[in-house]
Amino acid sequence: MDSVTFKVEDMVCSNCVDMVRSSVSAMKGVGNIKIDPDSKSVQVYYDSGMIKEQNIKHAIKDIGYDVQ
Repeated sequence: MDSVTFKVEDMVCSNCVDMVRSSVSAMKGVGNIKIDPDSKSVQVYYDSGMIKEQNIKHAIKDIGYDVQ
């Protein structure tokens, strides 16, 4: 499993965390997700043979968040 950590500055509430978690966890190839709303970070463990880092980033962007 590979991992990537994104900074999601506009993730400010528990609803935001739930939306990001739901969107990313629904993707085939994604394993564990750790979200820290205080540091606004999203760490995703994924199978790079099934999904690319860019796909995860785009999934978060597609639900309206700025991802870095």
